[in-house]
Amino acid sequence: MQGLIDTHFHLDMYKNYNEIYKKIVAEKQYTLCMTNSPGVYLSCKNIFGDSKYVKFALGFHPLNSNLKEKDLRDFMKMLSWTEYVGEIGLDFTKRTGIKKEQQIKWFEKIVETCSKENKIMSVHIRGAEEIALKIIGQYCPRRCIVHWYTGNVEFQKGFISLGCYFSVNASMVKNMNILSVIPKDRLLIESDGPYSKVNGKRFFPTLLLEEYELIAKSLNEPELIRVIFDNFKNLLLTK
Repeated sequence: MQGLIDTHFHLDMYKNYNEIYKKIVAEKQYTLCMTNSPGVYLSCKNIFGDSKYVKFALGFHPLNSNLKEKDLRDFMKMLSWTEYVGEIGLDFTKRTGIKKEQQIKWFEKIVETCSKENKIMSVHIRGAEEIALKIIGQYCPRRCIVHWYTGNVEFQKGFISLGCYFSVNASMVKNMNILSVIPKDRLLIESDGPYSKVNGKRFFPTLLLEEYELIAKSLNEPELIRVIFDNFKNLLLTK
């Protein structure tokens, strides 16, 4: 069987992260681990480095209210260290402590730079679809993944027209109006562990195959493992 790929996972959010890391490697699951700040990214790199199966993404999460201008400068300095960026984005819900204007300024700078340098970006968008679409449309990144999309279908079609990929998880199957619109060649699988569940169970790496099977059934796509493998391979090769 081809290797399973998880394009959005939060290793550092598990208390037993060493055990989780070993399980991912043992299961031979290609996993992109998100971080929410340059400091967390640096810590993860120092603890684990990169392996064949686990890669860390440089993050600047809009819900991390501790982020400051210094962190953005650190982000830009570290950007050359990695091909993967995430979790980044915009969140205009009441949960964030960062003002909209500040979020937009930082997000635009990150998207502009990552687009020029052709980084793979995993983007969080909540209640900010219109402005995110405008910014991504302005800089036209070639390797942009919209993570756990929750907006309306019209904005979704806009992201599709820009060539964005969409990473989906088992918690999203209740919104088939969103899943069914995603072109097959733009589909990726994420767990967003530990923030999602698979058939009522908190995500753990041994549930990734079950997640694939659930989504495959929902989309009536029996070749989902191959589809995702090919899509991610194409994403990596996009120049």
